[in-house]
Amino acid sequence: MSESSWKGEVTKPSGFLSILSFCAGVWLSLVSVINILIGAFAPGQKIEWLGFFSGSTLADAYSEHTSISLNSGDIVAIALSILLIFLGTKGIQSTISMDSFVQSVIQRPVKMMDASGSMSQILSNWMVVGGFGLYIIWSMIYTTWVDPGIYSVCMVMIVGGLGMEALNDASE
Repeated sequence: MSESSWKGEVTKPSGFLSILSFCAGVWLSLVSVINILIGAFAPGQKIEWLGFFSGSTLADAYSEHTSISLNSGDIVAIALSILLIFLGTKGIQSTISMDSFVQSVIQRPVKMMDASGSMSQILSNWMVVGGFGLYIIWSMIYTTWVDPGIYSVCMVMIVGGLGMEALNDASE
């Protein structure tokens, strides 16, 4: 393998990491907007992003939410979400194209009922959509958008579904 060949492979963006970056940015922007408007930690409580990200004590990670307000932590979180979305979009565009990524997201619910696919394809789609759906519904009902318990349940479903999909694609 020539030197330029391996350098190209090492510096080429990863499709998986690009999608992960894009999705994390979208999630962070959603939670940041919710945090500014109504508080995302728990009912009546707002995340203090700087304390939340730095791993400070629990008392430093949230404050009382009384009205729509924007503080320095919110600005940092929004800036980070924009950066993650930008980097993810650039990587997606250079690997699989943004159009095909958006099309695959739109087609996922349709594939949940597609009888022409294998049972593992149908199950993997149900796991991914179910994981996202569970997170959104749980967070809306309990108004706690940063609950580590629901993250652990939803991430197992989402990552398990994506893993099944990757194994299925590799076997074809």
